[in-house]
Amino acid sequence: MGYCHNQQYSVRILIMPPLDSPHDTGSLIIYGLGTVGQAIVDDLLSEGVYIELILDRGKGGESYRDIPILTLENAGDGRLIGKTVFIALHNHYIDINRLHAELLAAGVTRILTPVNLPELAPNARTRPGYWLDPDFNYASHQAEFALMRDLLADEISRSLFDAILAYRQSGNIAACPAPSLDDEYTPNSLPRFAEPLRIIDCGAFTGVAIHKFLKAGYEIASFVAFEPDPANFAILASRNFPIDRRICLPLGTWSTTRQLSFTSNGSMASHLSDNGDTTIQCVAIDDVLNGEKINLIKMDVEGAEVETLKGMRNIIEQQTPYLLISAYHTSNHLFEIADLINSWELQYKFYLRVHEYNTFGTVVYAFPDKQTN
Repeated sequence: MGYCHNQQYSVRILIMPPLDSPHDTGSLIIYGLGTVGQAIVDDLLSEGVYIELILDRGKGGESYRDIPILTLENAGDGRLIGKTVFIALHNHYIDINRLHAELLAAGVTRILTPVNLPELAPNARTRPGYWLDPDFNYASHQAEFALMRDLLADEISRSLFDAILAYRQSGNIAACPAPSLDDEYTPNSLPRFAEPLRIIDCGAFTGVAIHKFLKAGYEIASFVAFEPDPANFAILASRNFPIDRRICLPLGTWSTTRQLSFTSNGSMASHLSDNGDTTIQCVAIDDVLNGEKINLIKMDVEGAEVETLKGMRNIIEQQTPYLLISAYHTSNHLFEIADLINSWELQYKFYLRVHEYNTFGTVVYAFPDKQTN
């Protein structure tokens, strides 16, 4: 299944039986030997799983732990026929649907993902992060999932929600929804936002979202951008956006105004962390933007979305802006973000869209019933 654009969402669900033991796989082939891949190989080997071969596009001809490495192309001589392949990748930039099709075409009969790791290695120490949390119990949250599905306002959202749940519980790539790659924050399948936009951008990175609004033809009257990573902020502050009122603040966002530990790496993945390499000042939006006229809030703050929302409740209740909230950093954000906003009884309508591979880039779009300017 390839990816799709705009409204061409596609969902295919194929339920596969669970693994009863590591022996169900016979010999195993690993695809991908990045940081996550190496950790997964180590976990599997430590529990006695036999790994026959590793496939990696950039390391063909090498070896790891005495296991030979080939590229997928070099292994296309029939040696994958009837094999089980474990795709040891967990990121947003590899089209796993396309990779899934390539492996099937090469004769692979079973394909596993990091979701299946606990079945093969119950004592695995690997924690790939983001929405993949081996300690998250989906069965215990069925009531919350049902409520979230009821909140969703269109069939695209409900179909995506069902597919995300099916994929994240089974690891079955056939269930993974293909993303709409070209319209993150400006989804073509939803109504346009009322203009001119007056934006709060939490987790602004280098101004990517502002650029996307401009590219989509939006008039922007103002924006206030928060970005705590120094390298990212330097780029953000230097960009010459054609917008009269621009405020860039080197701050993180949270439910209260306080200092917190932060891992700073100059990428989109810089985030708050108890083991961070630095300390940053975080603010509650209500503390610093009292009286600022806004009508749209975009938020991608690497897992701090719920706390950040709590810190801007007043401004949301007073102005009911559009809310564009990333919901893929933790497993429970798939329902917890919309549930929090809905608990404030502001009559928002909720939509879900996926804009990156592997269910990364999942965004909750909350539209006020009465659009404000």
